[in-house]
Amino acid sequence: MKRERMKSTTGRIFLTALLSFCTVQITGNAVAEETTSKNFAEEIWTGDKLTGNWWGGRTYLKDHGIDLDFRLSQYYQGVASGGVNRNSEYGATLDYRLNIDTGKLFGAKGLSFNLHARTRWGNDINADAGALVLPNGGLLMPAPGDYHGTDVTGLTGTYMFPFFAERTGAITLGMLDAIDMVTGFFPNIAAGQEGFWNVSAFSSNMPWFGAVQGLSLWGGMAVTIHPKYEIAENGFLFTGTKDESTSWGSISDAFDDGVWLAAFHRFFWDMDDKMGYFMLFGGTSTMEMASNDPHAFIDIPGQGIESTDSDTKKPWDIALYVYQDIWQDKSDPNRKANIFFGATVGPDNPQFAQWNFFANIEWFGLIASRPRDRMGAVGWWNGLSSNFKELVSAEIELRDTWGFEFYYNLAINKWMYLSPDIQFVQNENKGDNFVVIPGVRLVIDI
Repeated sequence: MKRERMKSTTGRIFLTALLSFCTVQITGNAVAEETTSKNFAEEIWTGDKLTGNWWGGRTYLKDHGIDLDFRLSQYYQGVASGGVNRNSEYGATLDYRLNIDTGKLFGAKGLSFNLHARTRWGNDINADAGALVLPNGGLLMPAPGDYHGTDVTGLTGTYMFPFFAERTGAITLGMLDAIDMVTGFFPNIAAGQEGFWNVSAFSSNMPWFGAVQGLSLWGGMAVTIHPKYEIAENGFLFTGTKDESTSWGSISDAFDDGVWLAAFHRFFWDMDDKMGYFMLFGGTSTMEMASNDPHAFIDIPGQGIESTDSDTKKPWDIALYVYQDIWQDKSDPNRKANIFFGATVGPDNPQFAQWNFFANIEWFGLIASRPRDRMGAVGWWNGLSSNFKELVSAEIELRDTWGFEFYYNLAINKWMYLSPDIQFVQNENKGDNFVVIPGVRLVIDI
């Protein structure tokens, strides 16, 4: 309880100080001349951040190796029809990111440290839509059950060095934020705060959930970065299997139940001078999972489903991804359109989900006069394990989940984005009607 009060108090103090600072920035000097106030307001509105450059402070800190970012993401989303429960909720997160470049700060070239902390308040409608629907990736962390307060979700050190054939090597160790990690592999995901909301819309995810038990994991990775495309080309990853965003257990405890191991390689190509790639990603876990073979369980009235033996299995998955830029403005390379699709397959036992497929298309700056806008459309299908369906059939009838999502991210200025979103989803419960999920997201870079 003391820790929860400390977290809550710390978050409130920080938010109060931050909002007070923002107020000073926005209002300016109350006794300044009218022209000065007008210019100050214009600078805020046209700047890169709500709070501006801190009178040169941001630039000075960044030039000396300290980069600070704050982002407020607010969501209002509802289950308009179908699902488990018709409901609407407001929820928000405030992300704090600190990057320290020791090369600029101390002269230790190639070494950097990264901190990602998050304050969360409000609620989401993830459970109202269905347990496996995941309509709001931006509100997945901190983990369910720890919705309020401030938590560190990522704390890592990275060393970058020259590698073979003009590549750059990078080694990262620490507590990995899973959403940040996936965004590092696929930058368009933008942590679920700029593009698609639904987790199934931007990551072939469902079969992987059996291998780990959280989204903040102690571990590390070693990757090579392609010199032309400047994204990871191949690499190796390992993590523990326990969530650490709220428990802060020891590193050794994080690996008590096993280790998740994965490797990947990306094959790049150019199509009419536009980037494309094929990515192969495979992983397994040493964590022993209970078999979901229906013959290994019995349904005890009043008690539920219980195992009759100690048979265990190890999970594994193979994922394939294809990405291609299909249009790009020659005068502004940030204006482009791309297609991205992926699929994951794993064993029917012990995982609850056996396969997944998604395909999306996104446009960045489709309208020339609005180069910062982006929009997208996606469809996906998650295939649940037939073993798992049969196992729980005495309690609940399950089915595969699938859905579609459409969003438009409207850039109000350089630091404020308003994004209406609509999702149409079939959840995992056979007795539930088709789910319609409208929502709106407001993101402010502070």
